[in-house]
Amino acid sequence: MKKTFTILAAIVAVATFTNCERCATCTFNDETQGTLTEEFCNKGHQYDSALEAYEDNGWSCSED
Repeated sequence: MKKTFTILAAIVAVATFTNCERCATCTFNDETQGTLTEEFCNKGHQYDSALEAYEDNGWSCSED
């Protein structure tokens, strides 16, 4: 019983840490509007996709 509980707790811990929300702050220097700043937070693939989209459009991003 104790071994089962330990294995279950380990699985929950791994699942929790792999789905952590990550945040990034992105900036863009626009000649007409000055410096634009956006911050976003997401999990997993959604975070990676958003970060890639910002960087593909010329934004400079740093993870918080």
